[in-house]
Parts: sequence; C-alpha cells; structure tokens
Amino acid sequence: QAVVRARKRICLEPWVIGLITFISLIVLAVCIGLTVHYVRYNQRKTYNYYSTLPFTSDRLYAEFGREASKNFTEMSHKIESMVKNAFDNFPLKGKLVKSHIIKFSEEDHGVLAHMLLIFKFRSTEDPENVNKIIEHVLHEKLQNAAGPPKVDPESVEIKKINTTETDMYLNNCCGTRRIKSTKESLRIIGGTQVEEGEWPWQASLQWDGIHRCGATLINSTWLVSAAHCFRTYKDPTRWTASFGVAIQPPKVKKDIRRIIVHEKYNYPSHDYDISVVELTSPVPYTNEVHRVCLPDTTHEFHPGDEMFVTGFGALQNDGYGQNHLWQVQVDFIETETCNKSQVYNGAITPRMLCAGSLKGKRDACQGDSGGPLVGSDARDIWYLAGIVSWGDECGQPNKPGVYTRVTALRDWITSQTGV
Repeated sequence: QAVVRARKRICLEPWVIGLITFISLIVLAVCIGLTVHYVRYNQRKTYNYYSTLPFTSDRLYAEFGREASKNFTEMSHKIESMVKNAFDNFPLKGKLVKSHIIKFSEEDHGVLAHMLLIFKFRSTEDPENVNKIIEHVLHEKLQNAAGPPKVDPESVEIKKINTTETDMYLNNCCGTRRIKSTKESLRIIGGTQVEEGEWPWQASLQWDGIHRCGATLINSTWLVSAAHCFRTYKDPTRWTASFGVAIQPPKVKKDIRRIIVHEKYNYPSHDYDISVVELTSPVPYTNEVHRVCLPDTTHEFHPGDEMFVTGFGALQNDGYGQNHLWQVQVDFIETETCNKSQVYNGAITPRMLCAGSLKGKRDACQGDSGGPLVGSDARDIWYLAGIVSWGDECGQPNKPGVYTRVTALRDWITSQTGV
C-alpha cells in the first residue's frame, strides 16, 4: 500500500521577506559602489607637456642638429633614456608613457633639447599636484643623472599642452607612428590589413585614377618611388597621389607637378630604380598622413632586423590589386646571400638590397612597386630602407624581394629635392 506523505509548506512572515530584500539591496549597492570606485580609481588621465632641457656636450651642435642623422638619434636616445630613468622609480614607475625629442636648438652656453612628455596618472589625482610632482622629478632627479650630456636641471622648463598641440608636434616629426604593428604578420604576400595611421607615409600613385604604384612621403611636397613606374606613363598631369589606408575613399588626394627619374636608370636593367615626385601643393600633416625619415648614407640595416613592406598590390602572383593597404614583416638579407647562385646569381648591385624570407611566403607583389620598405631604430622611429623594385614572381623560395637601397642613393634624393 503506497504511503503518501504530505509536505508541510513553510510560509515566511512578511517582515522576514522584507528584511531579506533589504539586505540583498544593501549588498547589491555595496558591490556596485565598489565597482564604480575601482573603475574610477584606476581610470587613467593623459597629461601632455612640452619641455626644454638645456645641456652641455663635448660635441658641436652641428653634429646633431639635423633631424634623423646618426648623431641626432644618438643624442635624442641618451636624453630620452635619462628622463625615463628619472621617472622610473616608485611611486612614478609606469607613469611616463612617452618621452620624445622634437628638435635641438643652439643657445649661448650650450644646446636646448625640445621634448614632449606624455604621462598617465589616475583620474582622481589633483592636476596641480601632478604638475608639481613632474617638475620636482625633472629638477631633482636630473641633478644626479649620469652624463654625457650634462643637463642643467635648474633651467629646465615645462609647459602643459593639450592633445591637439601634442599631435601637431609629433606629426611634424619624421618616422613617428601611433599604432604599432604586431610582429605576427602572416599573409602583401603573407601579410595583414593596415589600420588607419599605422604607416602614414604610404601613398598610392594613380594614372587616370587607376592605382599603378606605391610611393613614400618624405616631406610635405615630395614623394620617393621607383623609376620603372614611369617607364611607359610619363605625363605628370595624368598622375595623382592619394594618401590613407584606402585608395577609395582617400584621406588626401593631390595632383603631380613633376616626376624626376634617375638619369642612370635604363630599362631592362633594374639598377638605379628610383624616382622622386613633386606634388602641386603641400600635404597637411595629420595622425593619418605624415612623412617617413630618410636615413643617412652611413645608416646601417642588419641581417635579422625587423622590417615592414606595405602596398596596395596583389596578395598572390598574377593576382588583383587591393583597395585597402596591406603590410608584411620581412627580414633584411645580406647581399652576399642574395647573390648566391641559387638565389639571384650575382644580379644584386650596391644600389639594391634584399628582404623577405628565403623560405618564401613573405614578399611584395605586383602593384606594390615604388612603395616603402621601412625599418626602425632604438627610439621606434621609422626610416625608409628600400623602394619596392623587382623580384622573381612573388613569395617564392630563394627569391626574396629586391629593393632599391635608399642609403646608396640618399645624396641623389637630396640633390633633386633638397630633403
């Protein structure tokens, strides 16, 4: 016989239900409050400063007064490192996001370094207190900083500036970027699409509105490209240059005033494959469009250096060009290696360099011609190392890309453009 047992229902008193609800709301409010406090407390606010640092050096100002020269780079790196070390102690560790030398100027008793300083402090910090902390560190810590150069901390000046001014200063410097590429770029052959402002010096050269070649902005009115781009199409009035990560719609579009091809370029030879292109009006510098640095003739790129090539060309041999800009990370390859019989069998001249991979897969391709191959220095400043020139198909084993070596033709660029 089945026995059915009735379950006794438990009814809570109304005041008990009310108490539980009240406690639950209190706990929820505390949790929300703690979360809001944590987010607000850990939120970071950016503080931008323009600073001038007087210093003395055993070198003459003329030795490092020219932007992107070897001596300029070395002196900038020393001072930036000195300032970074000053702010690298607790409780300021990690607060200095960027220190960047804009220029040097000469003064009566030495040299003045003009520098941008970008900090991130908690949003809860008192702005006046932040200013005092920064000024204190610059004056006190630099007093004992090891030189050379020897900075005069008593004469250091600092002025708070806004984001617009900061952008203006950085965009007027060559070779600066706001976005850093990932090193894992796989698929132009083997690359990835580019974000806005990632390679701001890239240009598209178009004949009657159709993309034909890449180019690189070296100042507001001059581009560098390959000579072979103009072998058939010579009339500058039918060429235009556009800037930005997309050909359509472009960020900026400019007409061409004139095209100068190296006088020693002689097709079908690939030697001296360089040209310079003058725009009819200057390009305004922005976060998305500004110039690359040109290396000195003595600037050296080394095997294994991380380099990037960018372009609107095909993603495979005999493929179609792209409306969006692509990038691929390539390795610098020594000329001796590139001239081996199984590679290019002695075809590489002193005006050329090789980059890519002997295993294939990572390369420029059709439509990338004239575009930039760039490498960076210790300050994360980017230099034009090469110009996309030629190769045996695209991304083939033992057939890396061949580029016009910019350092070998640096003086020619200056003679034609003044840059």
